[in-house]
Amino acid sequence: MKRQDKQRERTLRDYQKAYKKRSPYQGTKTLFIMIIIFSITALVFASYQIPEYFSLSLQGLIYKFTYHTFFTSLFVSSGDVINLFFLFIILFILYFMARNIEVSLGIKFLIKLYIICCLFTALFYILLRFALISIYPLNSYNFYTGLAWGGILGLLSYSLFPIMNRKITAFMYFLPVKMKGRSFLLIIIILRLFPVLLFAWYEPAYIIFYLPELGGILGAYIIYKFQFPTR
Repeated sequence: MKRQDKQRERTLRDYQKAYKKRSPYQGTKTLFIMIIIFSITALVFASYQIPEYFSLSLQGLIYKFTYHTFFTSLFVSSGDVINLFFLFIILFILYFMARNIEVSLGIKFLIKLYIICCLFTALFYILLRFALISIYPLNSYNFYTGLAWGGILGLLSYSLFPIMNRKITAFMYFLPVKMKGRSFLLIIIILRLFPVLLFAWYEPAYIIFYLPELGGILGAYIIYKFQFPTR
């Protein structure tokens, strides 16, 4: 009996050591690291004038069969170095919200939610690209995009849906501002719509540049309503 008790204690100590060594919020950290690495890699591809081989491009899908970009673009933020700077800021803000999702609903749900929001972003991009095909033919214009912003905005929106009428502290350019969750979400949507309303009348390409990410918010809303239909 003493030997069994000692064995039990040893097993419990080993388990506790392994648990302590396990990094908390592993899913959130892994996801964010992949977004940063893939986004930097996408900038390298863009610098060599071959962005369609890493970011999602309808032209690349049809003419160059770059179907693998449905995976790589999941973790790519569109744009340039400036866009990458804003990505770091939003990831810092999102980190605290994403880890709450991970703790409450698990790593699998966090990853599924992110991927579904990205896929809704891809759907919006493809539909908008086809809608403007008469203005920007596929054989002449290569509009590529990353889907990470759609996934990020989806996670952010999902965190805001339960607290739409509750005041939270949001960081606007590093300044803490108290506002309702509904107002914060509205600001996010306006920031995507404003450039389109301002410039799309003479350059319709802005529709492709800014609107697909709204698909991520829609995807998050559908999942949230499916989980909590009475809220």
